[in-house]
Order: sequence, then C-alpha cells, then structure tokens
Amino acid sequence: MPTALQQLSAHRELSALRAVLECPQKASALREGAAVDSGTGPAWLVFLCSEQLPGWPDVRTHDDHGSMPCGSVLDYRPTEQLLQSHADLWLTPLTGVDPAAYGGAWSDVLDQADRALLARAEREAGSEDSPLQSMLTIMGMACWSAAEGDLKQAAVALGYCETIALSL
Repeated sequence: MPTALQQLSAHRELSALRAVLECPQKASALREGAAVDSGTGPAWLVFLCSEQLPGWPDVRTHDDHGSMPCGSVLDYRPTEQLLQSHADLWLTPLTGVDPAAYGGAWSDVLDQADRALLARAEREAGSEDSPLQSMLTIMGMACWSAAEGDLKQAAVALGYCETIALSL
C-alpha cells in the first residue's frame, strides 16, 4: 500500500525542495497545504515534528515515522506563488522589502532585497565566509536570473537563501 507521501506526490511536478525550519528532530507528521486550484493536490507538503505542528496551517495531517527531517517541504506551487512564499516567510522579514510595493516586478523586488542585504553586511562587517556573505552571493544569482526573466531559476536560488537565512 502506498504511503501518504507517495499518494500525494505521485505524478506531480515538484517546484521546489525547501528547508524552512532549523530543527534537529525527525518528522512525526506530514501536513498538507491547501490545493492551488480546485481538484488538484496540495500546494505543499511539510514534514514536522510534534513540537512544530501547532504553528502550521493545514488541510490534513498524516502520521509520519521519521522519513524526513522536520521542516522539509515539498512545494508544488507555481513560480509566482513560490516567490511570494519566500517573501512571506523570510525575504520581507529579513530585508524589509515588500513585493506589493513593486507590483509583481520580481526583478525589482530581488534587486532591492539584495541592496538591503548588502547594506546589512556592510554594517555588520562580517567575515568573507559568513552566512550573510554566502547569501549575498546566491542572492546575486537570483537577481541575475530574475533580470533575465527566469523566475523559476530565481526561485531555486531563493530556496538556498532561505536555508542560509535560518542561521542569521
């Protein structure tokens, strides 16, 4: 019999693999996000331990027996929604840049976020191998991809930035 994960993810194109929490625990539950469109599977699946469960919205929760680390997310959303999720979870809180102020122009959003991160790095004067410096490198790749019109690739870079942001 297929597991809940196999049933929920079968024959679906994955948009992103994400790590949205820094938690050393293995997951005890698999939580489904609402569907992107009526009749489709969940927009995302997140693996959570019992300590993290209360803070996450869901449509449905399934038991999981440690198949993934807590905070792992399988994301199936379209690129625009994935970018907005990055903004909501870490980009806007970290940089103060609100995508709504740029009318959906993600290249401008990412450029402004990059400037805010650079200003922070200059204020903190961290070492060249600090997490913030690593984030600036990857954010530069996201900016370049967005400027070239490749928002999907920009979202890939933001996924890595999201993981780095957990250590800031």
